Amino acid sequence: MAERPNKRRTPKVAGRSTSRVEISRQAQDRRESTADAAVDTTVVPESTDTPETPRRGVGLRKPTGESGVERKRRAAEQERSDAAAERERADVEPGAHDTGGTYRMAAIVGAVAVLLGVVATVLAVHPGASTSANKAFVDKGESEKVLAQARDSLCAPFQFKYGELDKWLGNVESKLTGQARREFLANVDSSRSLVEQTKASQDCRVDAVGLLDLSHDRAEVLTNLVVSTTREGSIAASDMPQLRVVMTREDGVWRPSEILEP
Repeated sequence: MAERPNKRRTPKVAGRSTSRVEISRQAQDRRESTADAAVDTTVVPESTDTPETPRRGVGLRKPTGESGVERKRRAAEQERSDAAAERERADVEPGAHDTGGTYRMAAIVGAVAVLLGVVATVLAVHPGASTSANKAFVDKGESEKVLAQARDSLCAPFQFKYGELDKWLGNVESKLTGQARREFLANVDSSRSLVEQTKASQDCRVDAVGLLDLSHDRAEVLTNLVVSTTREGSIAASDMPQLRVVMTREDGVWRPSEILEP
């Protein structure tokens, strides 16, 4: 009799497949339930009363302390306070702390000083200015006489023509007196020799003259001269010397007695 084949090696496929599928579905359901429970526990952590040390890391919350609104409010208050203090300083002492005010004050002081200097100069030569012996502008007749004779005589040493030197020397001797005449005569030889060598002529005119001082027989004038030197009909040089001249009265005539630098 033939042996039956071992049926354990060939189990029923349909029954085994159905059993395994059911077991797998139950296991999957249990895993999903466990995962949902784990998610619920991590999303809503339990709060504790005991304070914990803050964890290091990057957070999304703003740092604790003064807020932006508070900082803006404090800055606005500080600006208003500074503006009020500046207005108080300007009201108490306007222009004292700025450069423009300093320059204006310096200009005023300088103008006053100049005005005082002008007044002092005018008082020194104007009638009634002082009780000194200066009679300039007080004795009008004598003042005009001094100025007229100064215009007539001041150009004498500086005006000559080549070929008429003797006439020039005689005119100078009659116009000058005192130290001015002595100094001219002491240098007349060298002056004449120079004129003859250069064949030059010289013209002079009084541009302006003013009276500085007038006493009994002495006066002092300030003058500007225009002196032009010509050679062979052409102007070789021109000068405008300013001189302070002492005039001395002799026999009623005022003559230059000393020529000084201004």
